Amino acid sequence: MFWKSETRWGIILSGGEGTRLEQFIKRIYGFVRPKQYCALVGTRTMLQHTLDRAKSLLPPQKILTVVNQTHLKYVQAQLSGQLPETILVQPCSRETATGILLSLLHVYAEDPDAVVCIFPSDHFVLEEEKFMQYVDRAFDFATTHRDAIIVLGAPPSHAEPEYGWIEKNNAVTNPWNIKLHRIRRFWEKPDRLVADRLFRTGCLWNTMVLAGSVLTFLSYFKSIVPETYNILHEIVQIKNPGERSTLLNLIYPDLPSLNFSKTILERCANRLLVMEISDICWSDWGNESRVLWDIEHLHLKFPHHHVHAFS
Repeated sequence: MFWKSETRWGIILSGGEGTRLEQFIKRIYGFVRPKQYCALVGTRTMLQHTLDRAKSLLPPQKILTVVNQTHLKYVQAQLSGQLPETILVQPCSRETATGILLSLLHVYAEDPDAVVCIFPSDHFVLEEEKFMQYVDRAFDFATTHRDAIIVLGAPPSHAEPEYGWIEKNNAVTNPWNIKLHRIRRFWEKPDRLVADRLFRTGCLWNTMVLAGSVLTFLSYFKSIVPETYNILHEIVQIKNPGERSTLLNLIYPDLPSLNFSKTILERCANRLLVMEISDICWSDWGNESRVLWDIEHLHLKFPHHHVHAFS
C-alpha cells in the first residue's frame, strides 16, 4: 500500500474503563470489561474497528495504542498483529490528557517532524471510509499549517448534554472547500438548557479526533502542565526499555489525573480549528439507550451469537 506521508502517525486511546456501560455489557455479554474491548456490532471489537480505520491511512508501525496495565489480557488477543513496541502500557489510568501526553512524547522521540491524529477507541462511526477522508484532509491541513490543531466536529442530531460541544467562530478558507472554522469555546457535558442552546445555534459535537504536528501538541502540554510534561519527557528519553518501564511504574501512579478536554482544549480553544464532518453518523456510545437506539434505527447487526467471542 502507498502511504501518503512518512511523517503521519496515529494514536489510539484505549485506556478508558467504560463505567457508564458496565451494567449493560454485563447483562448482554455475561462479563464486565471496557466497551472498547467488546464487539458491540459484528465480530470486531470497537478497538479493532478503530485500528482498522487508522490502518486505511497509516502503516501499522506508526499507530500507537495506549492502554492500561489491567487491560493487557484483552489487548494481547485483540492487537496480536501489532508490533509490541506500538502498544504503550500505562501502569494505571491517569485520564486522557496524561495518556495522550505519554503517547505524543513517544512519537516525538521517533519522529520530531510527525503529524499526529488522535483516535478514541470507544466511539461508533458508521460511514468509516468517508470519515477517514475527513481525517486525511485534517492531516493535509496540519502538514501545511504546522501551528494548527484540527478537531473533527459532528453536526448534532439532538441536544445531547452528555457530549462535549464545540462553539464555532470565523470560517477558515482551505483548498478543499470543507467547513473549517476557528473555535470560540468548548463546552464539556453542558446542562440541558445550555445543550438546547448549543443545538439551536449550530454548534458541533466534539468527536475528540484531532490532528496536528507533534510539536504543536506538545507545546500546549508544556505550557499548561509543565510539571507532568517534564516528568514524562525525562522518562521517555531513557533508552533502556526495562529501566524506562520500571521508572514509569514507580512514578505514574503519583501523576495527576488530567482530562484532555478540560485541562488542554478548553484553555487554548481560540487557537484551535474545527472541521465539520457532514453526512457522518458518529456517536460515543456512552450510554445504553444511545447504543440500542442506533442499533435499532441504523439496522445494525447486534452480535448476540458472538457473546463469548472475546471472553
